[in-house]
Amino acid sequence: MKKNIFIALLFIGGLTACSDNNEGSDIPDNPGYPVTHFSKIELKEVKEEPGAPAVTVTQTYDYSAGRLINFTSTQSFVAGGELFKIENATNVVYGDHQAVVTDEINNISTYTLDDNGYAISCVRQEMDGKIRSYTFDYLINTEGKYFLKNITETLDGNKSYSSINIDYSSYRTLRITQQVDKSEQTYIASTSTGNEIANTSEIPYLFLTDLYPLSFHSVAIYGKFLGDAYNTLITDLRPEDNSGSNETTTYTYRFDKKDVDISCSELTKSYGTDYARTVDYIMK
Repeated sequence: MKKNIFIALLFIGGLTACSDNNEGSDIPDNPGYPVTHFSKIELKEVKEEPGAPAVTVTQTYDYSAGRLINFTSTQSFVAGGELFKIENATNVVYGDHQAVVTDEINNISTYTLDDNGYAISCVRQEMDGKIRSYTFDYLINTEGKYFLKNITETLDGNKSYSSINIDYSSYRTLRITQQVDKSEQTYIASTSTGNEIANTSEIPYLFLTDLYPLSFHSVAIYGKFLGDAYNTLITDLRPEDNSGSNETTTYTYRFDKKDVDISCSELTKSYGTDYARTVDYIMK
């Protein structure tokens, strides 16, 4: 088991998105926080439903000095020959051991950061008065990189409501357990055993960013104050018990010539039905 844990640490270890040579960039030496080596990351996805116009969802993360400063989500569609667009903006303000994320409708998430710039807790005050509290725990590898191991959500100050636990002990495999209220589900996410794909752009894993309660923290995930990205892209996902549904998800990636911009195609098969989505990533 100790050998497997060591190999797993290598799996999530230290590739960076770009060279550590930051000449010409605005990233300071020894910044004291996790950095992103792009000025912008844009995700684009077209969502289609029968009887409704196709909706293009664009998520844009903007960075300065290697740190996320704002996030914009845009939905656009054509109806009756006219283009409609809905845009929501979120900004990030940093203080001493703190990052404050405020969205368009004034939901405020205040993250407490450790000395290396990673979140150890968060209080989310929602516009309707609801308060959600979170704690975070990490696996730290031999190179000092942080990988999120646990998020726990507490409602109204005293009721533990949901959590995600990520087990890294198996080589090429993540064991992800989600608990919401009294329900629990475990998923097995893995990489190709014959042809591992380097995550040179350090994109977060789509499934985790969409999984409650992490779905409330996409800004923190892309801001890296919820840990670093895995150095290998996930290619397969399934529920640990899929005997009834035979559910499997396969991820296929296409890269541009510089291996930076990525197109991720996700195909889920469940109960004999296929569900497909494609997300394009553009880095600048």
